[in-house]
Amino acid sequence: VRVVATLGIPEGFAALLDYDPEAGAGVNADAMAAASARVVAGEVTQAVRDSSCEAGPITEGDYLGIARDGIRVVAPGLAAAAEGLLESLIDRAHHEIVTVIAGEGATAADTRRITGWLEEHHPDVAAEVHQGGQPLYPYLFGVE
Repeated sequence: VRVVATLGIPEGFAALLDYDPEAGAGVNADAMAAASARVVAGEVTQAVRDSSCEAGPITEGDYLGIARDGIRVVAPGLAAAAEGLLESLIDRAHHEIVTVIAGEGATAADTRRITGWLEEHHPDVAAEVHQGGQPLYPYLFGVE
């Protein structure tokens, strides 16, 4: 048994996709750890109180685009926060895919808006949408 430590669900998801049932534990652990390390992750949630951050003032109910290094986007709408966060996470020279994990509070309309925005602004990046059902975070993103 090997444990592949990840920082969150997007990294764990990427690691799972690199699992090879024909390979041994050591080979799988190395490949899965490498896959996890390639992920640039982010998440969108809703503010539960007024506050402030480097991205600006936060009002209760605002949507926050959060990367591993902190809050990058504060927006009044869910899709706007997701789009702003993705713009800050995607490196055109290195990224090819965005995994979108939709949770509670995500709507089909918002997901279409986000994937449409990706097609328009990052046409060389493919989007994969999965239903995660996670509470508190309408969207989790893994950028690879």
